[in-house]
Amino acid sequence: MGNDVKSAAPAFPGREIILHEIRQALGRTAPGGGSCLVVEGAAGTGKSELLRLAGMHGEASGFGLVAGTAVPLDTGAPFSTLRRVLRENLPARDYALLTDRQTFDPLAPVDRIVEYLRRTTRLRPLLVALDDAHLVDDLTADALRNLIDASASLPVLWILARGASRTPGHAQETIDWLIREGAARHRLESLSPEAVAEITAELLGACPDDDVLALVARVNGNPFLLNELLVTSLSDGRICVQDGIAVLIDAEPAPAFRQAVVHHLRGLSHECLRILDAVAVLGPRFSIHEAAGLLGRNPVELLPLIGELIAASVLEDEGPCLSFRHPVVRETLYDRLSEPTRTALHREAAATLWREGRSAPTFLEHLMLGRRGDGDGLTPAAPHQEARFVPPAGQLTLAARRTSASTAPPSTPSTPSPPSTPSAPYAELMYRTTLRYSAAQVQGLHGQMVAHARAALRIARDHGDRTNRAHHQLWLAIALTASDEFDQAGEILAERCEPSDHVALPWVRPMWHYHRAQLKLAAGRLDDADEDAVEAVRICERLAAPSLAVGPLALRIRVAVHRNELTEANRHVDHASRLSAAASGAALEELSWVTSLLHSAENDRQSALDTLSRVYSGVPKRPLLLTREPHAGACLVRTAMSAGDSERATAVAEAARLVATRNPTVTSAVAAAAHAEGVLCNDVDRLRAAVSAYRSGPRPLSLAAATEDLALAENDAGARSTAIGLLDEALARYKNHGARGDALRVRKTLRSLAVRRRTRGRDRDLDPVEGPRARWDQLTPSELRVVRLVAQGLTNREVAEKLFLSPHTVDSHLRHSFTKLGVTSRVELTRQVLTHEEIPPVGSG
Repeated sequence: MGNDVKSAAPAFPGREIILHEIRQALGRTAPGGGSCLVVEGAAGTGKSELLRLAGMHGEASGFGLVAGTAVPLDTGAPFSTLRRVLRENLPARDYALLTDRQTFDPLAPVDRIVEYLRRTTRLRPLLVALDDAHLVDDLTADALRNLIDASASLPVLWILARGASRTPGHAQETIDWLIREGAARHRLESLSPEAVAEITAELLGACPDDDVLALVARVNGNPFLLNELLVTSLSDGRICVQDGIAVLIDAEPAPAFRQAVVHHLRGLSHECLRILDAVAVLGPRFSIHEAAGLLGRNPVELLPLIGELIAASVLEDEGPCLSFRHPVVRETLYDRLSEPTRTALHREAAATLWREGRSAPTFLEHLMLGRRGDGDGLTPAAPHQEARFVPPAGQLTLAARRTSASTAPPSTPSTPSPPSTPSAPYAELMYRTTLRYSAAQVQGLHGQMVAHARAALRIARDHGDRTNRAHHQLWLAIALTASDEFDQAGEILAERCEPSDHVALPWVRPMWHYHRAQLKLAAGRLDDADEDAVEAVRICERLAAPSLAVGPLALRIRVAVHRNELTEANRHVDHASRLSAAASGAALEELSWVTSLLHSAENDRQSALDTLSRVYSGVPKRPLLLTREPHAGACLVRTAMSAGDSERATAVAEAARLVATRNPTVTSAVAAAAHAEGVLCNDVDRLRAAVSAYRSGPRPLSLAAATEDLALAENDAGARSTAIGLLDEALARYKNHGARGDALRVRKTLRSLAVRRRTRGRDRDLDPVEGPRARWDQLTPSELRVVRLVAQGLTNREVAEKLFLSPHTVDSHLRHSFTKLGVTSRVELTRQVLTHEEIPPVGSG
């Protein structure tokens, strides 16, 4: 198995037609009679490679070759391009005419070069290839016009390549004149998906899987970016080759690729680069008016610069909007912005988008990203008031004046009064409702979250707004999940999430999978939750919105910790950390919490505490994490207490009680508060209350955790037999839901009490000393189905088709299986299948 890039063959997939035209032109030129070809294309479309291949074909056909490249500095020095191209070809006395300024005669060099061409072509035909011809100096441009005309009767083929950006100048005018006079013109467009796949397979020396193809699709058929992405990903270990298949390990581009993207834009003017830095914050699609508003300029002033960016194939026209032609370009520009610059631009973007009438969710997203250092742009008021919206200082006064809606007290969370004034503009209604929902979520007001989401759905339905309807459907599902209404939330999230439903707000689709994964995790369905989280990350990467993947990755970390797959969890932490710079506050809190869980599982208590500094600083005034994850309260208390920090532990318990007080009818909120208080004081009665409440709720893993903590408290109180019974109950519950890491912890506690349960069959996966059978029994039913088919010789794609799964899911199951079984190849995996599938189940005759 090797990860070396294969050398490119003398062909260019996707450029066969132009190469055929060049070969035909060479054939026509050889007998006599010159011609000229002009190749146009944006940066990175392969003009230089095409000229290189043309030179190879020419030399193979007996042509002499004169090749060179113009550079930006040429424009200010007379004959600078010709001097460099002809330095090794012209005789010294003729070359001196290009450099001697005392006896300088603009026509003399042209005459001498024509004589040189006549002498040379008596021996063999000649190919002259000039790259970046639009950068030549004025005298070289004049010379080219005369030389190409004068050599029309000679066997000379001229090939000039120029960029797509049509900045005015004498060189461009000369090339345009040549085309009008009969020069053949060829425009290089983006490569087709088939050509991209062919180049990918050629460079990697292996067949790319679907994930690799999804990765390279982000360069939108640009050969330069494609080559750089593959080479840097392969050398950085982000793509590896296994059994002839190129497999994606990490979809985040390597740092060296980011540098290549910046190099790719080097030919743009400073003004254009300033525009790109700003509009990268607006997202993949934006209007000229939005760009002008963000930059504080008149839209008319931007038109020439926008035209230059479209001509350079950096941006493209999509009717009323513009978009980045290559998603990875926008990602790179966004990522290289400093944090203060990025935050300031998001704040300006929020004001601009509100003035331009964009949807409230889009506006609110920028508002929150622009206030990440101060919370989420929603400052909670006194406990008896609804949260009030605080706009960015000096930026959203107009928007603030629009939001004078009355507030409803949280003492009646089930009956808030949503904005419904018929005369109010639709955008204002949606704006108010969006802010109220977000404020309720930040404060942990589950009833108000449900009511505001339903109100928003009614408003969107009444106005025929499908975009906001889908968005608030998702918010309603989130609110119902927080309220323990799992069946209702499941009905909403069970609907198929089609990409076409979310064109205006594409981030709804990955978040749909993410929140469905959260619901499944809360219900104890670890495997199903992980599959949805994998799909959410995958869609985020395809949408070039990597920061949105932080939440789904945090969920995958939590699932991996539950399963005792700590290596996998650490890999997810690394991935999420690279994407966290632009993530929202809620996602960062969740990432901090699950990373702390991982440190605790690794017995690194100090790191667990240090990781949670962001979370502890927000409670009790911002209990958002406890709203989304009720069980987190007890975990945060336990971590603080283990480090001797009773002040932080007390603050978390108070925050959990605050959420319970605001949601007295939500079983999980009440149980979580009792659980946190019980862990804080090692209080048996409070922990019994927590277990009792959780028994009537829908969260089995939270119940198991509370039962485990109650067992420890009972044992401390001298009730050893009661503690053992509770531990057995927790152990059974963890095992039933595939939480092997939690089950292993309970078994260790039982052993400390001198209790050793005899393990049989699948229980052996909880004890690593039980041998190979235990490792085999760790495989989930989904993983077993995959490895059995792989052992039969099926490829990942064939397995996916047979099991009606995505190839990415099959790859995920296979990686988990390799990790659990300690194997590194499909051959070793097959041996494991043959060994263990022949062993009869425990207990059979």
